[in-house]
Amino acid sequence: MMWSYHFKILTLNDGDGPRGTPNGTRDQMEPFFAESGSLTPEIYNPADHYLAAVSNEYIMHEKNSYPDAGDFLKGKEAQGSKNLEDGKGEQDLNSQDSSPRDEIDTPDIATSRGGSFFTFVELTRRYFKNLFYNPGIFGVRLAMHIMLGLVIAEIFWDLSSLTTATSIQSRIALLFYCVAFFVFMSVAVLPFTVIERAIVEKEVRNGYYHPALYVASQAIASLPGTGLLAFVTTVIICYSTGLREPYWYFLNMFLALNCAEALAQLFSHMVPHFIIAMALIAAIYGLFMLLQGFMLVPSEFPNWLSWSHYVAFHTYSWRTFMYKEFSGQSYPDATSVGYGTGELILEQFEIEEVVPWKDMVILMIYAAVIHTLSFIIVHVKWLNSRDGRGM
Repeated sequence: MMWSYHFKILTLNDGDGPRGTPNGTRDQMEPFFAESGSLTPEIYNPADHYLAAVSNEYIMHEKNSYPDAGDFLKGKEAQGSKNLEDGKGEQDLNSQDSSPRDEIDTPDIATSRGGSFFTFVELTRRYFKNLFYNPGIFGVRLAMHIMLGLVIAEIFWDLSSLTTATSIQSRIALLFYCVAFFVFMSVAVLPFTVIERAIVEKEVRNGYYHPALYVASQAIASLPGTGLLAFVTTVIICYSTGLREPYWYFLNMFLALNCAEALAQLFSHMVPHFIIAMALIAAIYGLFMLLQGFMLVPSEFPNWLSWSHYVAFHTYSWRTFMYKEFSGQSYPDATSVGYGTGELILEQFEIEEVVPWKDMVILMIYAAVIHTLSFIIVHVKWLNSRDGRGM
């Protein structure tokens, strides 16, 4: 039954077997082997027969490693007797090596590879097709963002209407949580990127496309997903808690999630198993939470570690959230604790001179640098595979 589902057939051998191995449609196979003296026996799997005919390791080529050699030979003899009775002539089973197979000129099937743009479009289309047929890949992440957003909405409902010191502290903690945890949830994409990697590496080794096209397609294809996640969290959180500047919140969250997606894709190319990648990224995000300036202001970092504050992309996202929330605001109920104005709050965290649009540009560059590192890794693996060292 399975044989009937095949349309085009390509047979190969190790180079020591008979030359002229055929390739073509399924209907062309039997006439070819019949003409070359290897008619398929009755009640015999055509695929097994054709493999035996072209392989140097089976009974038809003098090596008796075929497990059903006796039955196969009996089938051939029975088929020859039937041909004699039907007047079709006798087939010499012992003359396989001298058959006219070498003299048959089988036509080559023309193949082609799409251009870079076509390949890029096709890889991007396949990514969205996988999401369509496997909705859990993205659906689980979307559901988690929605549920956590609703929990935040319930806990911090109408937070902006309060001007007390505790409400300000709650607002600062909320902004930290939004950056830290929503970004952290991007590790959920790792199992699917690592699983797809085996398919991509096989296609790259077969010369279908350069791995850089796959990196580019993944970078572009992830944008709608991160955009939807950022939009959902913006709508739920900003309009329930009253956080200021929802448009800036969306842009900020969108770019931060893109950095997280890029980092997940980078580690999917570096490690053999997604569990290792998840552990490494979790450790990195834990470090970035410490370095972003919420738990410890930059001036209190150890001198030898002061530069690390600028390594975490969480830094640029969180301080822009803070600046857009508190800049130009006044809180008369919190004057006694030094929170009378938004500028005083920003000064306490040493972010009063932040320029939001510059931080957004930094986040875009940050994601681009990570994607560039992914390209370098897959390119080196591709060069190694061409040298026979594997990807």
